[in-house]
Amino acid sequence: MKTMEEKEEDKSRHKRWMQTTKALLGAVRKETCQPYSIPVVPDDLRKSNESAYMPKVVSIGPRYKGKKELLPMEEIKWRCVTSLLSRTFGQDTIETCLETVIDLDATVRASYVDVIALDRYELATTMVFDGCFLLELLICESKLDLEIPIPFNGISPGIEVKKMEYVVSDLMLLENQIPIFILETLFVKLLGSSNQMREFIQNLALPLFGYTGKLMVKSTSHFLDVAYSYVEMGWVDKEIEDNEVPKQPQQLPKQPQQHLNRCATRLKAAGITILSMKNDDDINFKLTTQFDKNKGILQIPRLTITQTTEVKWRSFIAWEHHKKKLKNGSSSVADRRSICTSSALLFKDLICCSSDVQLLKDRRVIVDQSKKSNRDLVDFFHSVASGVDGGIIDHKHITMFHALSAFPTKNYATKIFILLSHYFSKLLDWCYSIYNFLKRGYNFAAAILSLLTVIQTCYAVLAYHFPKQQN
Repeated sequence: MKTMEEKEEDKSRHKRWMQTTKALLGAVRKETCQPYSIPVVPDDLRKSNESAYMPKVVSIGPRYKGKKELLPMEEIKWRCVTSLLSRTFGQDTIETCLETVIDLDATVRASYVDVIALDRYELATTMVFDGCFLLELLICESKLDLEIPIPFNGISPGIEVKKMEYVVSDLMLLENQIPIFILETLFVKLLGSSNQMREFIQNLALPLFGYTGKLMVKSTSHFLDVAYSYVEMGWVDKEIEDNEVPKQPQQLPKQPQQHLNRCATRLKAAGITILSMKNDDDINFKLTTQFDKNKGILQIPRLTITQTTEVKWRSFIAWEHHKKKLKNGSSSVADRRSICTSSALLFKDLICCSSDVQLLKDRRVIVDQSKKSNRDLVDFFHSVASGVDGGIIDHKHITMFHALSAFPTKNYATKIFILLSHYFSKLLDWCYSIYNFLKRGYNFAAAILSLLTVIQTCYAVLAYHFPKQQN
């Protein structure tokens, strides 16, 4: 038999369960919360470079909380929280925030795909302090910084934090997010309500990622979704939208290929002109690749490579994989687009050796600010595309891949000359790879030992089968 205390505890737990379930349903109905909007990175993507999906400097949310290598940033986060609270002229407001957020426990947990190990108090603390940290980053150097300044002409530590490129890239990691409705809740409690709060916070976040203008999307889930949605706005094309489904699908093969059969040098040998498509604000992936098969012109949006390009690119790809699973039956063209995934596969197929990288550099398709060698860039592009699900590519890109692969060669004499040079470059890359392998550790000694072992084995076999004749 249960004691009175146990019965009271069960009754209290049952009541809290009913309240949180109702609160969750209400949040979903009002589109305050989007369940399972913060997923984990698929294993196929993660295994190619696991560290690219993990924060380097700052932890946001419950998933990487307490990691030893991220602890040095915690003090700076607390300073940013203190700066935000000083704008409200009092520390007491933090109690209101904690009480409000702890009531959102079920809603917060529903936003994550995986199970959160933190209890409701630890989770609420994480949400409040990480949320306040992010709010301070958004407010400092914005118009709000003048409207609600730090007392005594104080300078926000968030200004220096925003200059740290790795911090900004960490804020775009798929697994390093908190729901954006937490920022809305904290903003209202600390600074007062505003019309269209979600849109207001989204537009505050854009400058943090180097984006200008306004986001024409009513509701996003988190910071990665904000950044992706802004880039996605550049893909809206009414002509494509009207012609997304081809009128003559029988012209395509029964199983249309999801990759190119020709690298950049082979395309050049076939007579295709590769041009760079420059975006006014130099934002990667904001434009889409276009191919005019009548003129033989392939226009590829310029890709600027920095130290954090790989992290952002991989985050967008992982987010596209998640969105594709959720919106497989969507009729919206934007929902069916996977431009970042398509770009990863395109560059992987365009680049098979260092001469392809140099060709794309000469055409200003690739602008490398990371100072990588051409051979390192070959590995970079192949690594980014590793594990990518080609099945999520939209029909437009599959059609373009097929048209590029089937484009007829115009001048065979030129093609032979270009391909001979290309094969020589591939041979040099192969030799360089062997050289790099041999100079690592004891690989050279191991290779010599293996070679001698093979020679000895062959000699023994020959001696057994072809013994010397006795006179």
